[in-house]
Amino acid sequence: MCPKMSVIPTALAVLCLSALTASVGQQVEDPTPPIGHFKVTTTTLLGKHVPCLLLDIGAMYHVGYTKTDNSTAMVSFPLPSNSSVSGECAHLTDERHAHMDLGFDSDAGLGKRGTFGLELVFERELIPGHFWLSKITIYYTLTPGLFPDAKFSGTVMSSTMSTKEFRTSSNVISPHSYLCDRTQTMTFTSTQPEIPASTLSIHYIHLQPFSVPTSGHFSPHKTCPHVEPTPTPSPVIPVGKFALNDSKQNPCFLLSVGVMFHVEYTATDNTTRNATYVLPRNSTVTGSCGDSKAEIKLAFFKGFNLTASFATKSNSSFELVSASVGYRLDQKLFPDAASPGKAVNEVEQDTSLFQTDLGKSYLCKSVQFLDVGRTVTLEVVSLHVQPFEVKSRNFSEVSECAQDVPVTPTPIHNATTIPAINTTAITNTMVPASNATVQTTTHPPNTTNTTATTSMVPISNATTINPSNTTINPSNTTAVPTTTIMTTPKPPTPPPKPPQGHYKVKNAKGQVCLLADMGLQFKVNYTKTGKKKGTAVFNLPKTANCIGSCGTDHSNLTLMFYGDTFSVSFEFIKTVKGNGVGHFHVSSLEISYTEVPSLFSGTANPDARRHVTNNTLNLFSADLDKSYKCNANVTTAVTKDVTIVTSLVQLQPFGIKSGNFSSAEECSEDSSGNNTVPVIIGVVIAAVVVLVFVAYIVINKRKQGSNYRTLN
Repeated sequence: MCPKMSVIPTALAVLCLSALTASVGQQVEDPTPPIGHFKVTTTTLLGKHVPCLLLDIGAMYHVGYTKTDNSTAMVSFPLPSNSSVSGECAHLTDERHAHMDLGFDSDAGLGKRGTFGLELVFERELIPGHFWLSKITIYYTLTPGLFPDAKFSGTVMSSTMSTKEFRTSSNVISPHSYLCDRTQTMTFTSTQPEIPASTLSIHYIHLQPFSVPTSGHFSPHKTCPHVEPTPTPSPVIPVGKFALNDSKQNPCFLLSVGVMFHVEYTATDNTTRNATYVLPRNSTVTGSCGDSKAEIKLAFFKGFNLTASFATKSNSSFELVSASVGYRLDQKLFPDAASPGKAVNEVEQDTSLFQTDLGKSYLCKSVQFLDVGRTVTLEVVSLHVQPFEVKSRNFSEVSECAQDVPVTPTPIHNATTIPAINTTAITNTMVPASNATVQTTTHPPNTTNTTATTSMVPISNATTINPSNTTINPSNTTAVPTTTIMTTPKPPTPPPKPPQGHYKVKNAKGQVCLLADMGLQFKVNYTKTGKKKGTAVFNLPKTANCIGSCGTDHSNLTLMFYGDTFSVSFEFIKTVKGNGVGHFHVSSLEISYTEVPSLFSGTANPDARRHVTNNTLNLFSADLDKSYKCNANVTTAVTKDVTIVTSLVQLQPFGIKSGNFSSAEECSEDSSGNNTVPVIIGVVIAAVVVLVFVAYIVINKRKQGSNYRTLN
C-alpha cells in the first residue's frame, strides 16, 4: 500500500479554476493535463516492499452539474499529477482483480481531502492471459468555489461505469503493459435526469496492473490502435484455388482461400515468441468427399499442413466442424526455438462455423480469425468454399458472411478496420513473415456434435488450380494503410430476426464449462437532435467475440461486437431453494454501447459511450443438473430505456459434461405455447361428440315414428 502523497498545490488549483472559466458557455479544446506517475506496492514474505501495480496517466474531468435555476453547466479540471494513491493488488485469495484509488483536493477551495478522485478496477483472465479495465469511478464534491450556484452544493457525487477498455494480452510468462498516447473519452451518465452527463478525457495512459517486474519498470507495452511506431511492411496473403475430384474426375469440393498462420512458440530463453507464415498457392491437395462429410488437407513445406473438415446438418446445411494445423519448429521460421525440429499438431473441434444452406457456397471476403488449439491463430481472407453438391468447376449460388454485408463507416475511438488485401502468387518456399503482428479473435463456437451418415472416400487424384506462376517476396511488399474507423451494419427496416449464435467458455484446463446458444435483439431509446426521441433496434451478431469465466457458485459470459465497442454481460449464480434443490439463474445484466449514427439515426450525442446495469434480475432459471431452453421471443426491460428480446435460447453455466448441454428445462413461454395444440384437439373432439349425440337423437326419433300405423 502506498502512502498518500501531498495535496494539490495552489498553482494547479489556479489551472483548475482557469479551466472552469474557459469551459463555461463556450467550446474549447482541452489543455494538456499533467502526467502523474503512480504505483501500488505489496509486501513480500521477506518483508520487502515491491511494486505490483503501475499507472502513468494524464486526464481531464468535464463534470456537468445542475444550477439552482435548473440550468446546466460544465466544469473542467485536470487529474493532479501528485494525487494521493492507494489500492490493492492481486493476491492468493483473489488473483483476478486489482484496484487503484487516486484522491485529490486543494487548499484553494477545491474541497476537503478525499472528496475528489478516480478509482480504477482491473480484471484479468489467467488462461490464455489478458487484462482490462473492468470498472471506473469518478467522484467529486460540488464545492461552491468550483461549482458556482450548484443546486446540490456540498454534495459528494460519484458515477461508475463497467467497461472492457484497455484489453491487453499478458501473462506471467510474457507480461505486457498497455500504452496509449491519444485521447480517449469516457462518458458517465446518470439514471437521475437532473444530473447531467460527465466525461473523463484520458490524454495519456501507461498501465500494468498485474505481473509487474520487481524493478518497478513497465514490461514491454502493447499499444492502442494506430499509435504504433512507423509501420513496417506487412506480408501479402496469397489466395489459392484448390479442388478435389471424385472417381469420375468431376469436382466434388471447391475451395479458394488465403491464410496467414500466427504461431506462438517457446524460445531457448524461455520467452514466448511469434512466428508468421502464409499458405502457398501451390500446396498439395488431398482429402475426401461424401454425402454428409467432406475433408480437405493442404500440405506444404516439409511437415506443414492445414486440414478442414465439413459436415452436413439436418440434411439442409453444412458447416465447418473441425480444423487442424500441423507444423514443424523449423529454425528458419522459428528461430531459437527451445525444441528445434519438433513436430506439433493443433486441433480445434466443434467449431460449427461458416454455416450455409446445401447447394450454395460460402463466401467471406473480409478478414476472419480462427484459433486452432493453444498456439495457432489463422488469419483467413477471401474465403470461398463449397464442400457438397458441387455441380461444376464453378461455385454455386453464394451465401455471404455477415461481415461482408454493406456497412456505414463511423469514426470512433479504439476500433480498426482491416482493408482488403491484394493477392499475388507465391512459390512453395519457406519465407518468414517476421514483420507481421499476431491478432487473435475468439470466434463463437458450437458444441453440437455432427455425425456423418456416410464414410469418406479417399481421393488420390486431387487437383490444385494455380492460375499464376508469378513469384513474389513478401518482405518487399508495401503495407496497406489502415483507417481508424468502426463499421456497424445499417439495420434494415424492420430489423430481421436475430440470428442464433453459439458460444462457449473454457476453464483453465481447456474444458468447456459454460455453453450458450441464443439470438438477442436490443431496443434502445435515445435523444435525437431537437430533443426528439428515437429508438435504435439492432441484433447481436452471431460472430460476436466471447469471453467469460466459470466458478463454483458464480459464472459470467460477455459477448462483444462491432469492434468490441458494444458488449453484453450475463452474471450467473447458484441458489438453493427451500426443498434443497439447486437452481441457477442470471442475476445481473450489463450492456455497453456507443451511439454510432449508423444505428442511432439523428442522435444528439454521436459516438457517446453508454453503459446500463440491472442487478435485480432472475432470468433463465433452471435446475442445476439441467440446461435452460426457450425458443419463444422473451422481452426483458433492463432499464426504462433499454430492452432486450431473447429467442432460440439454450444455456448452461454450471455442470457441463463432455462439452454438451444436459437435458433441457423448457421455459414457461414454450410450455404455454405447446398447450395450443391439445386445446384445439380437445375442442374438435368435443364438437364431434356433440354432433354424434345430435345425430343419435334425430335417428332415434325417426325410428320411433316409423313404428306407428295410420288409423282409418
